[in-house]
Amino acid sequence: MYHSQLISWLLLSFSLISLGAPANDIVKRATQVSLISQSYSSNVLSGSIKIQNIAYAKAVSVLWTSGSSGSQTITASYSSGPDSTGYEVWSFSGTAKGATKFNIQYTVSGSTYYDPAIDSYYSISTGSSTSTPASSTTTSTTKSSTTSAPTGTALPSVNLPAILPVNFPAEAPATSPSGCGNWNGLDSCPDGTTFNFTASSEKRRWQTPPKGDVAYVSTFQDYNSLIGYSDIQYNSAHTSAVVTVNAASKSGDTLSYNFGGTSQTSPSFTVNSGFGDALSITVTSSSGKTLVLEPLNFVWQNADVTAVQKTYDGQKGAIVELFGWPYNDVAKECVFLGKAGYMGVKVWPPNEHVWGSNYYETDGQFRPWYLVYQPVSYKLQSRQGTRDELRAMTQACRKAGVRVYADAVLNHMSGQGNDIQNHRNTDCSLYSGHNATANSPYFTSGNTFLISPFTNTRPTLEYPAVPYGPTDFHCERSLNDWNSGDIITKGWLVGLTDLNTERDYVQDRLATYVVDLLSIGFSGIRVDAAKHIGPQSQAQIFGRVASKMGGSLPGDFIAWLEVIIGGEKDLMACSGGQWSWYTNFDNQLSAAGLSSTDIQKIKIWSSDYPKEMPICGSWIIPASRFAIQNDDHDQQSGGSSSRDMGDQGSVLVKDKDVAKHRAFEVKLFTRTDADWQIKMLLSSYMFMDNGGAGFPDGLSDCSLYTGSHAVTGCLGVPKDIAYVASACGYTMSQGKYTRPHRDLSIINAMRSWVGLGSTTASELGIAGCT
Repeated sequence: MYHSQLISWLLLSFSLISLGAPANDIVKRATQVSLISQSYSSNVLSGSIKIQNIAYAKAVSVLWTSGSSGSQTITASYSSGPDSTGYEVWSFSGTAKGATKFNIQYTVSGSTYYDPAIDSYYSISTGSSTSTPASSTTTSTTKSSTTSAPTGTALPSVNLPAILPVNFPAEAPATSPSGCGNWNGLDSCPDGTTFNFTASSEKRRWQTPPKGDVAYVSTFQDYNSLIGYSDIQYNSAHTSAVVTVNAASKSGDTLSYNFGGTSQTSPSFTVNSGFGDALSITVTSSSGKTLVLEPLNFVWQNADVTAVQKTYDGQKGAIVELFGWPYNDVAKECVFLGKAGYMGVKVWPPNEHVWGSNYYETDGQFRPWYLVYQPVSYKLQSRQGTRDELRAMTQACRKAGVRVYADAVLNHMSGQGNDIQNHRNTDCSLYSGHNATANSPYFTSGNTFLISPFTNTRPTLEYPAVPYGPTDFHCERSLNDWNSGDIITKGWLVGLTDLNTERDYVQDRLATYVVDLLSIGFSGIRVDAAKHIGPQSQAQIFGRVASKMGGSLPGDFIAWLEVIIGGEKDLMACSGGQWSWYTNFDNQLSAAGLSSTDIQKIKIWSSDYPKEMPICGSWIIPASRFAIQNDDHDQQSGGSSSRDMGDQGSVLVKDKDVAKHRAFEVKLFTRTDADWQIKMLLSSYMFMDNGGAGFPDGLSDCSLYTGSHAVTGCLGVPKDIAYVASACGYTMSQGKYTRPHRDLSIINAMRSWVGLGSTTASELGIAGCT
């Protein structure tokens, strides 16, 4: 068993009470079921249980008694798992007035098991709590109690899915392809009903060059033998949190940890609201390997949002999408956005993504905008700025009364063939690898042709800085059937490596990433390509986010999901079936543990706005559950068919008609035919006349290109300054930021919609603008 698996049952208990441990004469008999933790306060008995996953159908109950009276039942419910050892966690909570003792009953496959035994019990003393070892594999148990604590301060038990699968089969040795051949097709799905990556592919993991190799760079750390990440789980009051490192060693080394200067053997560290710095974390193996993880911030460190419009607590308002703006410019612009009355600003994916300086793409683009949608890790370093710059921006915006939202890419990682390796096309042409914005290593199999000297076999999908390995993905399959929910959610969208979001580990890792975003100051997320994740998996990810945030989503949280619906509307929306994002998705959110209040915070991005709404002929779910906008960033690219607005909308960079675009933006905020609560406004930049479409942040300027191809083929964009204090709306020159969000007509239409009075250019600091 890997060390990361051994830590999964570490329990930390802070509670209102102190619960009596089992009597000294209790003998544990059944290994199939074990108590993890328990608490009893105000006549409520609650806790968690570990059970062996023997069969799908099972029942778990807590049988409690009061004095000499007969037993009464509290039914437990599934919480998480199974883990790599085959055990699940179930939780229970219920009224147990006057309870004095209890035991646990587990019925599965015609057999019944008891903990501690059928004729033995755990005793209960009023006002107490405890955490108990769940089985012989539990490595540590921490107990603490207080005589009094406010509601919501109890810390959660931590149970993270294992990073590495176990007991995977052997794989035949690879043979180098001859001639102009490559490895393409060897990881394709073998038939129409198989979607999982072959388990034997895990034999190809650990591809990162080690220290001392000519290909090694310092940002590769010791990913060749040590991987991991840190997870935050808050109490419900958000006054403390448990930080747990989930790590794995290739050789099974013993691991130690350093949290902010405190060295320990436990992978968990408790932080409270008195902690005001970023928490540094380092993992060290017994063989001397080290892993420096991303520093962590916490929600209690975030500045309060004091918005001009205070009525709706982040549940109604306008969000400006500042396409291609660096974080430092967004921070400055938030002063204007706050004065204008905008509720929020959305920035593009903040995670590490595909990059490059010695290569321009096959379409001639140099560092095009779409590379930000190809994640390499969840380190918060993108072309928009560093983690520190992101942190400073979110705090500056919050102080200006503006909430910040992140574009979250949860469906996939980089494109097949976009990685750090050398590649060969079937015409024998070669191309070099891409690096990443934080220089992390990453590997795909597309167009590769060399045996790895570190695994002695062919490449596979691996993103060590996450970490993801091959079985965290679906096998390679074209997304070629829009009438199949399985193909839509498990096929590879335009060649992007598709995450297996049905897996516990993948869901939990994505939820950890979202919690990191909320902790650093974001108020919510847009979920890119949510349609290709699927309603059930997406709901379960949100359920995990809520659990890590203390049991519910933050009060001002919102999310909107990119679900583009067209000819497959019956499958994806109207029928209410398995793949429906309307009533079915709400049911899935409820099943994942979200309250009705939290469900209302999750919106579907309305791809049918404005021409085809409501696409089912009527509002299957209320219009308030949809987020709407005029033009969006995907529509700007030539040949884009993501939305058909016809003559009822305008894409500014295509139409180049200010009056037309302004009229549709004003209409967005003044129409009263449905009760939409979230409306977005795209503030983009004009593409170059020659087709160059990278951000005008200076990083797509062809003067930075260092490759061997003729620079005359490079389609770049020169630098423009995003933040200009006195700028008016609608700058309509190639390579320039457009800023329609500064147009006074649009601002006042928006302000009227949220109940604010009109303002003037002088009051906004842009005298002379209209």
